Amino acid sequence: MFSLAPGRTSLPRGGFVLEAIGAATTPLVLVTGFAGTGRTALLTDLADIFARRGATVWGMRFTTGGEPVPAQFGTATYPGDTAGSGTTDQVVPAGRPQVLALPGSDGSPWPWTPIRPVDGAGHDPHVARRAAAAVAAPLLRSGGETVLLVDDVQWIDLDSLAVLAALVRRLAGTRTRCVCTARIPTRTAAAEFPATLRALRAEGLAQTFRLSPWPRQKVAREVAAVLRASPESALIEQVFSVSRGVPAAVRDTIGMLRREGRAQVVDRRAYLTLGGHPTEGPEAGRLVLRIRELGPTTYSVAKAVAVFAPLGSAVPWLVEKALDLPPRDVLEALDSLSASGVLHRGRRGASWRFSIPLVAAALEASLGPLERRSLAAAAVSAVWSGAARCADDDHLANQIANAGALVDRERALGELLTRAAAARPERLGLVLRWLAAASELSTDRSRRAMVLLLHTASCHQYGDHESSLRGARALLDEYADHLGPDAAQEVQLIATQAMFCLGDVAALHALAGAQQSWAGRSEDHVVARAAAAALLDQWATARDLLAAGSGQWRSGNPTSAMHGELLAALADLWGGRLDRFEASLASRALWLLRGTSRHRLDQVRSHVTALLVIGDPDRAEELLSAEHLTTDDLPLHAQSALAALRGRPGQAVDLTRRSLAVEQHRHDPGHAGMVHATITLLVLQGRLASARELLRLARARPCVFTQLVDIAETRLDRALGDNGRAVARLTGTVQAIVERGLVAGAELCWAELADLALERGDYTAAWSARDALTELAATMPTARVVLHASLVRATVDRDQDAALECLELARRRAQPLELAVVLERLVRHGAAEPESLTEAYELLGGLDALLARAWLRNLMREHSVAVRGRTNTVIENERLLALLAADGLTNKQLATALRVSEKSIEGRLSRLFTRSGHRSRIELATAVLNGELSRWA
Repeated sequence: MFSLAPGRTSLPRGGFVLEAIGAATTPLVLVTGFAGTGRTALLTDLADIFARRGATVWGMRFTTGGEPVPAQFGTATYPGDTAGSGTTDQVVPAGRPQVLALPGSDGSPWPWTPIRPVDGAGHDPHVARRAAAAVAAPLLRSGGETVLLVDDVQWIDLDSLAVLAALVRRLAGTRTRCVCTARIPTRTAAAEFPATLRALRAEGLAQTFRLSPWPRQKVAREVAAVLRASPESALIEQVFSVSRGVPAAVRDTIGMLRREGRAQVVDRRAYLTLGGHPTEGPEAGRLVLRIRELGPTTYSVAKAVAVFAPLGSAVPWLVEKALDLPPRDVLEALDSLSASGVLHRGRRGASWRFSIPLVAAALEASLGPLERRSLAAAAVSAVWSGAARCADDDHLANQIANAGALVDRERALGELLTRAAAARPERLGLVLRWLAAASELSTDRSRRAMVLLLHTASCHQYGDHESSLRGARALLDEYADHLGPDAAQEVQLIATQAMFCLGDVAALHALAGAQQSWAGRSEDHVVARAAAAALLDQWATARDLLAAGSGQWRSGNPTSAMHGELLAALADLWGGRLDRFEASLASRALWLLRGTSRHRLDQVRSHVTALLVIGDPDRAEELLSAEHLTTDDLPLHAQSALAALRGRPGQAVDLTRRSLAVEQHRHDPGHAGMVHATITLLVLQGRLASARELLRLARARPCVFTQLVDIAETRLDRALGDNGRAVARLTGTVQAIVERGLVAGAELCWAELADLALERGDYTAAWSARDALTELAATMPTARVVLHASLVRATVDRDQDAALECLELARRRAQPLELAVVLERLVRHGAAEPESLTEAYELLGGLDALLARAWLRNLMREHSVAVRGRTNTVIENERLLALLAADGLTNKQLATALRVSEKSIEGRLSRLFTRSGHRSRIELATAVLNGELSRWA
């Protein structure tokens, strides 16, 4: 077994280790490391480094059979590589390697391997020295720096090893050296290798470096580089735990997570998600290919061990039995895998594990269908018979699922269902595999319907909408007679939401209009049709359907009654009628099915989300407290909206990114509410690129309450001075709201239209917006509607009483951004004293609203209100200008966004480039993206 003596230098691969090897003065430098740590890649980097120094670079490697072959690393021109030149000796420009044609044994200039086996060299030092002299002559010919790069020297034979040792001694004191790599742990072809290395080191002729796996920090940098995004800690930990920090495995793990949809990038942030479909395992990468090099028997044993490893001491005999191999062959293969660092054998064979978990997953994924089933059956049978024990319950469940009908069907079905019921939420992908297998094992129609129902519900929760819709349709079309009334209603709602998430608008219209229906009871159909109409944002239609069929769903099963009542309350609320929703809040003890935790939580979440959408975080938090829940019990979109309303912008934006990355269900109005709140914050912060990216992602998939997303986009329009587009967008949104009988959010539209009308002096339009808001406040007197109605009256009519009412309500609501906007608009339109701007300015500072503060400074100067903190103001202006310039805005757009002249922008940019040291907008944008802004601003 090859091992290093104490005193080696252990370094992760990087610039420092390259410099250390380049500066080494010994004639031999040995670089060791586990498979996948980047030894060959390091030789590639070294080849280019030495080539740029003008050195002559030779390359070769040893195969597993000990045969020396030429090799080229990097882009360097190699000695003897004279294709197209027609010359053998030539002068090349400085900084390039010299090109020398050196004859090989057949007289050709290339290929040529300096280190080759010479008969008798391993046992006769004189033969070795003569061979080394012949090798050294061409290497020393140039008189300049020469480097011989040798990869995989662990496979060197005894005669070649003797030549290499003699060559190293001959090169002492010259400008020629050998840089070799060796994989550890492994058995070397020459058993004398360790002793030879120790002797050379003792003579001061050899230096050893060991490449270590990457630490978490380096893994994090690699994930960021590959995904071009800043990764969250959960993603970094997943990559590290699966790859163990081995570079090749790190890259393969990232690739696997991307293919499975488990690494999602949103606004240059990378998140670990459940994924869009069950995990199928990684592709076979370089590490698996290296196992193949160990031979077909060893490779077959490795694949079998990937299945059997958690069964501990039973592994050897299970492999013998499953592959029908002699015990000696199995033990030799296991020894080879252990010696190569693939397997770790613990406690004298009592435990087995793969050094890199990704390798085990890749080997198992590479099994053919029959191979997978037979190995799985062998593992399961051994555990069930008591001949083996499995320490990993999830692994055993996977093998039961893989074995299928090859093991006892009833026992397999029972264990899969038990394991699925006990699984943690983050194991949902595995649960889908287990339930899919369980459905295949079920022979009784009633039990098969039950398993299919569980699988369909799990697919729905996982976000695999194609599978959930397929399962729901199978249940409703083929197993309707085995579904109870409550289950049938749940399945219809799953199917409806799946159609929405898949963007099948035509199917939703057909369902809402009764052109499509499923087998089932009338109460199921009424609620499903109403849900389809709601998902189409046709809440008035949903309300009418529920009203017309109330006798059916109210007297039907409890699930239909619960969903019908909740939908009816929300449809009334979004249509401007508060009574039903308020009554539902006041009588929570009477909520149907509240004794079931899942249904109680769903109803609490729906009411909390509704309160947040209408801008009432106080009552939302009161409801959570009354139900003994916390914000962690809310979906991400609700957490984000609450953070935004409470003035926690960083938390709100991060939660929004996370929601867009991981939440698969967007049939809740709270999703659009989150987008509106976050986009508003980002625009006021001057982060327009992020705002556009989140808007793009929000519109990439279907969502309800699109009017809130439209309103959010007008924030961007106004920031870039395109007020005409903002007016057109808001006008279209108001018309769509009226047509759908949906008034929630209309107050935001009318308030913006009033402000835009006042800016352009169109009092007719301003009065129209005022009247619309006054009428809305009379029918839907939520706190936010009343606030906006009084704000518009105050600014349009210069009504001091309305201004006081508006300001008092805004202070009582204690929402920082809302209060800042109220103060700014009241002053800008002459309805409040200018001194109020100081308070607004401080509020916006707490929100890091750089762009809004820049606008406010202009207004403060107009009203001769002092802006405190000149130094801080200069820094803010530079940060804001850098953000906007990095976003690609032209000078004209920058002037519009900052509400200054183009000449002022030119001067500011010039000073910014001088102060930051950047010479172009491209460099500036790179600095902003890399987070370097705070270092100089």
